[in-house]
Amino acid sequence: MSPTSSHRMRRATALLAIAWALSAILPSVGALRPPEAGVDHPFEDSRLGRVAVVQAVHPSAAAAGVEVGDRVVTLDGRPFFPIAQQSGAARRPGVPSRYEFEKPDGRRFTVELPPVPISEIYRPFDSLVHGLLLVVAIIYLGTGAVVYWLRPERSGAWALLLFCCTLAVQLAVTLHTDYIQGATVHLVANAPLIGATTFHLFTTYPIQPGWVVRHPRIQVLPYLGAGLLVALELAEGRLGLPPGRGEELAFFYMAALVWLSLGILAVERRRHGDGPMREAADVVTLAALVSFVPVLAVFLVEWLTQKPYPFYLALLWTFVFPVAVGYGIVYRQLFDLRNVARSSAAYGIASIGITGAFALLITFADSLVSDFGVSTRSAQVALLFIAILLFNPVRDRMQSLADRFFDRDRAAYRVAVREISEAMVSMLSLGEIADRILVALTDTMGVERAMVLLVEDEERTLRPIASRGEWDDAALSLEISSDHPIWKQLWMRREDLTRADFDDEHDLESREACRDVYDTLEVELLVPILYGVDLLGVIAVGRKLSGDRLAADDRLLLRTLANQSSIAIENAKAFDEIAKLNETLEARVEERTNELREIQGQLMQAEKMKSLGQLVAGVAHELNNPIGFVHANLQLLDEYVQKLSDAQAQGADTTRIREAIAKLILRSREGTQRVKKIVQDLRTFSRMDQAEIQEVDLHEEIDRNLALMEPRFKTRIRVEKHYGDVPRVRCYAGQLNQVFLNLLMNACDAMEEDGTIRITTRRIPGGVRLEFADDGPGIPEEIRSRIFDPFFTTKPVGVGTGLGLSLSHGIIERHGGRIAVESEPGQGATFVIELPLDAAPIEA
Repeated sequence: MSPTSSHRMRRATALLAIAWALSAILPSVGALRPPEAGVDHPFEDSRLGRVAVVQAVHPSAAAAGVEVGDRVVTLDGRPFFPIAQQSGAARRPGVPSRYEFEKPDGRRFTVELPPVPISEIYRPFDSLVHGLLLVVAIIYLGTGAVVYWLRPERSGAWALLLFCCTLAVQLAVTLHTDYIQGATVHLVANAPLIGATTFHLFTTYPIQPGWVVRHPRIQVLPYLGAGLLVALELAEGRLGLPPGRGEELAFFYMAALVWLSLGILAVERRRHGDGPMREAADVVTLAALVSFVPVLAVFLVEWLTQKPYPFYLALLWTFVFPVAVGYGIVYRQLFDLRNVARSSAAYGIASIGITGAFALLITFADSLVSDFGVSTRSAQVALLFIAILLFNPVRDRMQSLADRFFDRDRAAYRVAVREISEAMVSMLSLGEIADRILVALTDTMGVERAMVLLVEDEERTLRPIASRGEWDDAALSLEISSDHPIWKQLWMRREDLTRADFDDEHDLESREACRDVYDTLEVELLVPILYGVDLLGVIAVGRKLSGDRLAADDRLLLRTLANQSSIAIENAKAFDEIAKLNETLEARVEERTNELREIQGQLMQAEKMKSLGQLVAGVAHELNNPIGFVHANLQLLDEYVQKLSDAQAQGADTTRIREAIAKLILRSREGTQRVKKIVQDLRTFSRMDQAEIQEVDLHEEIDRNLALMEPRFKTRIRVEKHYGDVPRVRCYAGQLNQVFLNLLMNACDAMEEDGTIRITTRRIPGGVRLEFADDGPGIPEEIRSRIFDPFFTTKPVGVGTGLGLSLSHGIIERHGGRIAVESEPGQGATFVIELPLDAAPIEA
């Protein structure tokens, strides 16, 4: 069966078991109060064996000689037991029935007894016990459901849920069976199921026998037997069996499986010797004996003696069993019963002593008051108050001593955790951290040996880094790669794991691989060292020198150590990385600086190519016009030259032909001059950024960019130039041209329809000021501070890169100047550039 189908089957059976329990508990709640109307037998009986035994008698029946302990044989000539099992059997008021009873000595007698009102035979004490049993039933159901909800992957949780549901049914319908709808069906079907679920639980947790591991279908056989017995109970009349024989067999079946389960647990406990598995078996066995053996003993005695006993009282403390087992399944550890018992006894003795001393003190105070003739209530109250004030410090001191004595391990752990936390803050060596962990484990916790394994980042492998105690070569050379199942389990579960935590692993190969790690290291516990989502290492812990198991406090200390060490390990790794970085810091900084310069140059060149690409269409049109004109003139010139040759050959006048040729040559020369100027402007604009710094006329550079932009302006955009008297500036002209072109293009893009671009220049102290203004929609205030950020753009995807203004900002700053924007929504935008006269770039 695959893990998926197995989980699906468990979920389905778990829901059925819960529904079975609720079908008994919910009707039982209504039986807490007896029916106000109706009649019943004039006696109450216990129906544990083949016959019913009287356990309470109404006065009318007592007057007829019926006594507690008598067995009810027949009712109106028919066997009483099958009729009594029918909770819906009607009894009519005032109509007597004929009963046959049998005394303990074998004498039989027959009497006619009328039914009595239920209120007269109903005992309030039974209602109290019934309510308490319902509480225990709810505890069973709740415990099983919570454990299964928390640990659905564990087979022990599933087995516990089935067991708790069957016990909850039994507890809910044990009393007031006649008043609970469907109680008889629950009693008939539930007894063999108790035996089946007990066998299932005890062969699953805490120790699963090897023969069950090899043949898991064995656990199904008791359920099949329970089903056959239920069918037998329901059909015993048709099969001709004696009344009650099916229930008798079901009882023996249940008892046999319960005792068999305890025997299997005892055998497995002995096979495992000393260790956590045996300790778990001890606790489960003890809880089972305390919870169920008294109940089984009462059942057996009642059946053998045919006398009623209040077995239901023994059921009240059975809630201890599911709570203890559920705790062990969820947390993989058991209650420290010995320490709890010792501390409880000490507290009890101290409390008795304190109470006795307190009583003596009060008695002495009363006597003293009487001797002095003081009898007022105020004096007695005052002395009582003084006694309490004097006694409270003594009580607190005794409690503190008891806590210190029985909690000294926990106190030592708290001191160890504080010292480790303080020490690890300053540790920057992985070896020191591992040694500090091992000291805490061996000296404070008292384990016989321990090991710390850390992950090597390059190979992603766990390897031992430090150890204490005796280890063989196989353990010291152990390597656990990141694809090992134990690595995955420690990383995913993120909790300390024992060997038993892998008993529920469906993949047999993965289970054995994980167990091999524990067997190789011969340890009890593996604690992961986690930092965020990363597994940094593992703490392997052996047994304690005292022979005690690793209790909850021990595991809490281990988890705390793991958490503290994870931070220290990360700090140590960060320190090592910083040290390595410092060794090559200057070289790395220089290398990174060169890379950034290259990237910056590439970005600038890419932005320039983008700008040139946007000008291609317009420039091509500007070149095509004069070239086409020159080409047409050349054709006309060819015709005029032919005419000139013909006229000269004929001796005709060639003056007009010569004038026409001169005009064609002049106009062609004008076209070629236009082409030359466009090409020169493009060459000037696309000068390499690494060209030497030189003095340039900013007006000429601006005009050159305006000439290139003229195809985009056409008649749509008007350019106003307000040039002032500005001197020449030393700069990289190619870089400034890129800035000017970017600002002009952005202005064109901002003005979707007609508009005006105003360019203003003037001299300022130590430099020049350039202003590029447009009457577009302006720049909103919320994005004005971000327009110079790299890759920030308001243009659609694929239209703008967000690099133009960022690169322009960088170019101006490298020239020792500054660029800023002034804008109001709806009033256009103005970009202001201030450059020094000697715009030598600042060294980066």
